[in-house]
Amino acid sequence: MLLFLKPQFSQIYLFVLLSFCVSNVFAAMDPRFELDTVTLSGSVVKTEKLPNRAVKQRTHRRDLAGAASGDVYTVKRGDNIFKILMRDYNLSNDDAESFVEDIKRENNIYDIRRLKVGSKIIIPPLRRNSDGSIKSSHSINEEQSTTVGSDSVPEQRFKLEAPITALSEHEIVTKVHDVWSEIVPAKKEQQAPISIKTPNFSLSLDPSRYPTFAKMDGGRIILDQNGTIPPLVKSLIEDKDSSLRIVSEPPSGTKQFMRSLLGAAGFYSVEENYSMEFGYDPKLSVKADFKVEKTPESLINQDVLLLNSSRRSLPPTLNEFLKKGGFTVYEPFASLKPFAQRDSRTIHYISANNQSEMIDSILSAFAVSSERNRNLDVFAAENNGISLSVNAERYFERAGKRFVVTSFDGDPVNYTLFRILETKGYNVVILEASDDFKKVAEKIISRMKIKGLYARHNLIQDKSSGYSLQMSGFKLDDSTLPGGGIFLTDRAMDRIFRDLVSENGFSIK
Repeated sequence: MLLFLKPQFSQIYLFVLLSFCVSNVFAAMDPRFELDTVTLSGSVVKTEKLPNRAVKQRTHRRDLAGAASGDVYTVKRGDNIFKILMRDYNLSNDDAESFVEDIKRENNIYDIRRLKVGSKIIIPPLRRNSDGSIKSSHSINEEQSTTVGSDSVPEQRFKLEAPITALSEHEIVTKVHDVWSEIVPAKKEQQAPISIKTPNFSLSLDPSRYPTFAKMDGGRIILDQNGTIPPLVKSLIEDKDSSLRIVSEPPSGTKQFMRSLLGAAGFYSVEENYSMEFGYDPKLSVKADFKVEKTPESLINQDVLLLNSSRRSLPPTLNEFLKKGGFTVYEPFASLKPFAQRDSRTIHYISANNQSEMIDSILSAFAVSSERNRNLDVFAAENNGISLSVNAERYFERAGKRFVVTSFDGDPVNYTLFRILETKGYNVVILEASDDFKKVAEKIISRMKIKGLYARHNLIQDKSSGYSLQMSGFKLDDSTLPGGGIFLTDRAMDRIFRDLVSENGFSIK
């Protein structure tokens, strides 16, 4: 049936038909690529200038500035993180760009394009620096971790990262890129400039402004260090090439910068703030910012990487030792600084097993000469015709005082004679057969009134390069001792321990 309309009705019908077609076309557009002039300009439109519909939407926007524990958002169809932040939380383009990494870190999101409809994501609290810029949750956590209550015990930590004030951001990126090329050698196709061409558009990035890093799966990481890639361009790149990952992290925070790159590289395992120990006593502790296993076979193949962002490198001796154990150390910002000697005391290793040799070794460490089996007069014959002398296994003098070291066999008569010697002004050290090195040294040191304590001491604690060495013994400080102080121990040291203490200013005897 043919329907004929009058001219005025035909115009109305045509207008309705066109409106329906246009609305269907726009409804089919992917929400990620919707253009919003407000978003593109980064400006904030005042409420009174918005249409009524927009004003109504604005009233439902959440305010993160006053949220103490963040917010929970339910993902809707067509959502992406940038759109959520700018639409529902009223953030500008720049603020959303700065805040997106915090949300990815909080929710363990690696691909912002794949948000599951209906899932819930946590939007952490929004904090700002004094200049108005957004403060990352990582920096907030670091500040909170350094706050210690008045009744709490502060935890001893190694802080490996130091500000690289002497290097520009370009130099930092260059150094990391040089190290990265050794960790993940780039194939030929991974070295080509970023260029995407489709029937509808072509897109390229200047490699000098947006350097790339190779990924383990053959893809690439694009470094947007200044956050200048617009969200629309990011969506186009990641939509057309799923092997590309964009990292927006300023190089100035070196550890966080490395964390972002490692997280995007597709390694089998990345562990932060890694520590390991070698030996028990002495014990060597090594800490690294990151431990990286490139593949599931890295541990088996002894091909584990340790990465540090510190400015002082590990000693070559320690690097070689770790290399033999299957750990390769990379420190892109470090330089081996000249050793600043802090403790020049001598370590005396007492290896004797019997008490007699033990006593001689300890007294030798004190630079004391002793006499063996000396007879000491208790009563002189000219006084009352009675002569009594007591045999001393060791006799020595120090700082104008007389000392006797002798063994007690359980005979009460001998014990009485030792006490008589004390009344005559001798300082008597009585040893028992069961006394080991610790007891023997403790008794002698106590009698000589030398300051010192037996404990597991930190002989080396280099926070700037992240390693320490602990060993049990007596750390003695006294102006009358050689060098003003010595360290007595019976703990044998392997070569690595000897080399490290020597490099840190100690001498070993």
